[in-house]
Amino acid sequence: MTHNQTEETPASILPIIPTIDVVVFPHMVVPLLVLDEKIIKGVEQAMQGDKKVLLLAAQQSENYHGPIGVQDLFKIGTVSTIMRIMNLPDGGIKVLAQGVEKALVEEVISGQDLLQAKITETSTTTYDEKKAEYQLRNIQALIERISATGRLFSPDFQAILSQIQEPDRITDFILSHLDLSVQQAQALLEKDNLNNLLDGIYDVLSQEVESYNVQERIRNNTRDSINKSQREYYLREQMKAIQKELGEEGENENDDLREKVKTLPLTEEAKLEATRQLRRLEKTAPDSMEATVIRNHLELLLGLPWGVFTKDNTDIKTAKTILESNHFGLDEAKDRILDFLSIRFLNESSHTPILCLAGPPGVGKTSLGESIAKALGRKYFRISLGGVYDECEIRGHRRTYVGALPGRFIQAIKKSESSNPLIIIDEIDKLGMSNRGDPAAALLEVLDPEQNHSFYDNYLGVHFDLSKVMFIATANDLSTIPGPLRDRMEIIQLSGYAHEEKLEIAERHLIQRALKNCGLNNNAPEFNRNVLSKLITSYTREAGVRELGRYLQKLCAKYARALVESNEKIAFSENNIEHYLGPCKISQETFIHSNKIGVSNGLAWTPYGGELLQIEAVLMRGNGRLLLTGQLGDVMKESAQAAITYAKAHADLFTIDAKLFNEYDLHIHVPAGAVPKDGPSAGITLLSAILSALTGRAINGSYAMTGELNLQGNVLPIGGLKEKILAAKQFGLHHVIIPKQNARDLSTISQKLYEGINLVFVDNVEEVLNHVLMPQA
Repeated sequence: MTHNQTEETPASILPIIPTIDVVVFPHMVVPLLVLDEKIIKGVEQAMQGDKKVLLLAAQQSENYHGPIGVQDLFKIGTVSTIMRIMNLPDGGIKVLAQGVEKALVEEVISGQDLLQAKITETSTTTYDEKKAEYQLRNIQALIERISATGRLFSPDFQAILSQIQEPDRITDFILSHLDLSVQQAQALLEKDNLNNLLDGIYDVLSQEVESYNVQERIRNNTRDSINKSQREYYLREQMKAIQKELGEEGENENDDLREKVKTLPLTEEAKLEATRQLRRLEKTAPDSMEATVIRNHLELLLGLPWGVFTKDNTDIKTAKTILESNHFGLDEAKDRILDFLSIRFLNESSHTPILCLAGPPGVGKTSLGESIAKALGRKYFRISLGGVYDECEIRGHRRTYVGALPGRFIQAIKKSESSNPLIIIDEIDKLGMSNRGDPAAALLEVLDPEQNHSFYDNYLGVHFDLSKVMFIATANDLSTIPGPLRDRMEIIQLSGYAHEEKLEIAERHLIQRALKNCGLNNNAPEFNRNVLSKLITSYTREAGVRELGRYLQKLCAKYARALVESNEKIAFSENNIEHYLGPCKISQETFIHSNKIGVSNGLAWTPYGGELLQIEAVLMRGNGRLLLTGQLGDVMKESAQAAITYAKAHADLFTIDAKLFNEYDLHIHVPAGAVPKDGPSAGITLLSAILSALTGRAINGSYAMTGELNLQGNVLPIGGLKEKILAAKQFGLHHVIIPKQNARDLSTISQKLYEGINLVFVDNVEEVLNHVLMPQA
């Protein structure tokens, strides 16, 4: 069954009243505020005629609140009757209008004084009455569900709705109570018949019901979670009451913490803090996040070894035996530990030394620290600081942060279960720095005997005594350690090992370790000294013995494979190890020993041991320029300038033609150009190469030299003497020229180290040149 919906025929041209944030439907009464003069004149004109105006909604973007234009108006609006107007003091008017019917705008006419629209007369539309009744029943069912929630519709809404009979009137009444956006309302207004309009209203109400259901599910889940916590708390309290009535002691974690606070020998500050935190814990809900943070803090605070100390082993002989059995050489470090034990035997309250073992990789710095702990009878813990760039790693995080932890030193104390362990601070020279603070600066408090008795960790929240802890730091390069931090440590230099020392270490320690790792304890291969010597000279060139240990393990692995595959036992010799290890990695550089013009052998110190540098000087036609290549640092360049100045000032002494300085360029090059080089100790080496090139006299290739040069020709002392002598020995050079003022340093170097080497002490450069410059050919 269909129903005809007859509409009035409005005038073809009507004044426009734009509406903002509201869409007016037929039969809806709305108050409007009009301020624009054009619109006010249109309203006044309508009041003189049939009082009809066209209400058109404006489309605006979400965040735009400025003036609207003709292009912003929708094309379908509502013809309305003006019921009443009221003039306002500011010149505007207030209009009360009631919608009559929909109209389609054909053209907007914008004159100087009026804003009007030419509209199309709407025709009679039809709709399916039966379907409309069915749709209205569904809509009313949704309205009842929404009304039951107390949302959207007022309590009187359904009572008024039940008294309206006409479908179009019911529809208009529902529309006037819906909370719609401009876009949603305009879409409903533009529906072409009642059935489609009812479908749109049903969709809007369905979305409202679905939105409510989602919100209700969220509320219920939240309520269930809260109810569960309350229920657990209630049951826990009931359990306590039942256990109390039965005389049974309940499982209360807080009781254990309270007992520890009473019995542990805490400091006064720590006891006050623990008591305060315990009271907070008792007042906090057990399942809350705050309770977990407080409990973790208390467990750490009470888990520290307050008053727990290991007794130092003051038996000097036993300690010496342990140190000697685990390490060969390193006499200075061993002597310092034995000195400390002697003082400890006489005075138990003496300060614990803070040592820094500095030397190349592989010389045994870290393992020596472990041996020292064993000799002292102390607990041992190692902290590696290489690459650490956050100050909180030292001082701990504040407990307000999620995942906060104590600093590494407090963690080390807790894990070692002793208040006086030996802590190795490994790679202290490789600390980083970032916007999170400077860990090296934070270490100042840890390593200062005057401060570390009251070390403050941010997480712990109380001071802890670190003065009984023995700290041993390790470093490769002392120059990267800040001065204030270096000042707090007693530096012990561990130089590289000589050939003979490496042989001893291999026989005493490295072979046994390689055999154990390869499971060859009962089927051990033999390594004679010739094999070990070849490994040291032809496969490794290092200050330590780490690479030597790797090659020994590689040979043991080859032996184990042959034993498992064919039950064959390999007999290693200096002639066959190339078959198992490949060709020699280090060639015997015989060119170092040859006598050449303009080529001298210099000795250099690096954090990884001593090195030999060949400095080359060549004359070529030019205009007296000095060319320096080989990635030289500023200090080394200045040494070259000083050497040139000395050569020019003493040209007559060496019978050098003055034209050579003006008509020739001098090029000085230090090979291994990719490696940076710096320092003043190459002064006499540079001068020897320069004078050799200028005089045409060859330099004796069996000499290596080191020493700083000044403009008076004096040879000044240098550092790293032991490493430089070792480097000369490794390269097979038998004569080493060193400054006379360095003779005192030989007392700290084992005589075995420079056996077979002729040490030539010099005071001035003339003595150097007398040894190295050979007669004219």
